Amino acid sequence: FIKEFEAGKAGDDSDFERWATLAGKAAAAKKTLAPLKKRDAASHTAKKLAFIQCVGSRDFRFNRFCSSYCCMHSVKEAMIAYEHDNETTSSIFCMDLRAVGRGFEEYKLRGGSSSNIQYIRGRVAEITEDEGHNPIVWYESTTTRKVEHETFDMVILATACVPSAGTPKLAELMGLDLDENGFFKTDPLIPLDTSRPGIFVCGCAQGPMDIPESVAQASSAAARAAEVVFTAPKAAAGGGK
Repeated sequence: FIKEFEAGKAGDDSDFERWATLAGKAAAAKKTLAPLKKRDAASHTAKKLAFIQCVGSRDFRFNRFCSSYCCMHSVKEAMIAYEHDNETTSSIFCMDLRAVGRGFEEYKLRGGSSSNIQYIRGRVAEITEDEGHNPIVWYESTTTRKVEHETFDMVILATACVPSAGTPKLAELMGLDLDENGFFKTDPLIPLDTSRPGIFVCGCAQGPMDIPESVAQASSAAARAAEVVFTAPKAAAGGGK
């Protein structure tokens, strides 16, 4: 679902997480970031970033569901980029930014006011390259109702959170049902319980969610498992466990 964005094809593609990690460890961010922005003729630090949201999510052609954590993750990455080099500017392209957690809205606003982040409402149609191999983002702005384009140094795709490739096989081996999106199916009223008693599921095995929600569910799943263990009847013969 990311073919239209030419992911991995540009000769200038690089791993943003690696870029940020190395930047954090560097004594001088500019000296560390520059080698990661490779060009045939020359190198320079990526200062103009574009984040494209919902790549493969909230799209009837691929996955209809929201991947939950992507919006705030992109805001965080853009803020980290600014911390390493305050000349960095970031544009986040989104249908809407879903900042639904506690303090998330304030975090988003802080990014816009103090970290050179611009939030652009619109859908990206395609990404091309100019003569210098810089990515050009073409999008339809829902504000101006016009097709517009802008050139960036680097484009980061916020891709969909989808089930692991081995999920169907694991579900078959354990006799578990999957939902319409391929995640382990749970009861809406008992969200940790799978279709098989005694087997519980949490985190992104159940569906897209961020770290705090995954950790909270993991604690709940452990409690449910303990409930089963400590309330299970003892073996009739010999008082075995």
